[in-house]
Amino acid sequence: MRHLFLPSIAPATLILLSFTPKTVFGCANRGTMALAIVFLAMVAAVATTVKSVLEKNQGHREEANWWIVTTLILLTPIVLLVGPLG
Repeated sequence: MRHLFLPSIAPATLILLSFTPKTVFGCANRGTMALAIVFLAMVAAVATTVKSVLEKNQGHREEANWWIVTTLILLTPIVLLVGPLG
């Protein structure tokens, strides 16, 4: 479950940030916060990719697959920022 719920915080935060009114944070601050969320998710995605490769090399294929799923979830904020929320 940790491979699904914890990484889902980044896309959910980005979506919630896009629905906040401009008067709450202002345009520049909302953009900066969105870029910070995407950057942190990208760094975490790189770390989970490394963890997946290490698990696969040790022979733990099922655990490695869960880390790949975690990586894909962490990459969704990048897609959201470039695509529908951009």
